[in-house]
Amino acid sequence: IKDAWYFARAGRPGPVVIDIPVNLQKDINEHSGGLDDYSNVYESEHHLSNSQCRHFFDLLQDAKAPLLYLGGGLNSEEGSLAIREFDKLFKIPSVNTLMAKGVVDETEETSMGMLGMFGTPYANMVIQKNDFFFAIGVRWDDRVAEKVGFAIEAKIAYIDINPIKVHQVRAERKPDFSFIGDAPTAINDLVEYAKVHKITLNINSWRDYAVETKKSWPLDFDRENKSIQQANVLSLLNTRLTDDMIFTTGVGNHQLLAAQYLKMRKPKRFITSGGFGTMGFGMPSAIGSYYANKNAQVIVIDGDGSFRMNMGELHTIGTLNLPVKILLLNNTADGMVFNLEDVAYGGRHSATVRQADVNFAQMAGLCFFKYAKRIEDKASLEQELDAFLKSDGPALLEVKTDINEALFPVVRAGKSYHDMELGPFIKKVTL
Repeated sequence: IKDAWYFARAGRPGPVVIDIPVNLQKDINEHSGGLDDYSNVYESEHHLSNSQCRHFFDLLQDAKAPLLYLGGGLNSEEGSLAIREFDKLFKIPSVNTLMAKGVVDETEETSMGMLGMFGTPYANMVIQKNDFFFAIGVRWDDRVAEKVGFAIEAKIAYIDINPIKVHQVRAERKPDFSFIGDAPTAINDLVEYAKVHKITLNINSWRDYAVETKKSWPLDFDRENKSIQQANVLSLLNTRLTDDMIFTTGVGNHQLLAAQYLKMRKPKRFITSGGFGTMGFGMPSAIGSYYANKNAQVIVIDGDGSFRMNMGELHTIGTLNLPVKILLLNNTADGMVFNLEDVAYGGRHSATVRQADVNFAQMAGLCFFKYAKRIEDKASLEQELDAFLKSDGPALLEVKTDINEALFPVVRAGKSYHDMELGPFIKKVTL
């Protein structure tokens, strides 16, 4: 049990399954001390040495266009504080993975947002120009790693607690600096060394370029379409964010659009399924988020495909009167696969479109939701979104959205960032 507790919380935190045989469950067991009695068994100190810090800063100070690549290994209060302290010293432009939203304040000018297959246009642009790529707490997943053209000329530094992953990156990427250890600890070591040795950077022109790129290539969508666009809903929601909000999502277009448009200011406020891409993740994780943070406003961003995977949780939320809000973006299709079928199979669709439409708002009403409404009219969107956010108790707002809305930008499989498709609505704006 003590081992399980340690492994669940240390390194890369996550669930640990404990299988206790029935005979042991029935036995009377003596409790032999608290966790503090065993803490020394698990203590591990891995710090950067002065020579390692000096080597890192030699590389960083030689760079003209450094870029931070922030991953889920920093998505904790400790990790966020560490990288924000580093950011105060150097103000290096940053990109983040899906799992690292909110590690730095995404409303800051130098935060480029999510990179990768469905990253923001400006994140995927600045990554092509950097000459020193500092990756922290990331696993170099396929949505990012396949598009490696950016790194041909860039020097790489990499910090992660997973030795297998670091060994893989050392073999495949040949980083100029790497370290196996706790990311927040390593960042704090670098910050301390930089303060003692008064390390400074001269990257004003690069920083200005990143900020200008972010302003020049904003996200956009089909604003003239009579049907409601998911991007429009999430763009409006972004203007209504408060620091006490926690978002969970399903998996699909709604998930990635939420990652693009919702600018998180704090860590662990955007809870989503990463590598496994588990449809149906939104509602169960929202219930857990509520019980862990009862003073927070928990909001599920879901699509109708993901929603149906765990629809039974609607009953759980309603009958327990949990103050969980569900923003259901219903395009009557599995949108992401629908989009991919349009591109790869000439618009031939298999099992991705619903032949009959279900009124999920009515179902929520039957499950004792205090607020349950469905809207199709674009003109009522803002009014109903405000009413939804102000409501008490369980709430569901079902928004009927455009089945043909496609997710952009996109970098197709096997392509590089240079091949990013912006779609018909993302265009450069004149500053």
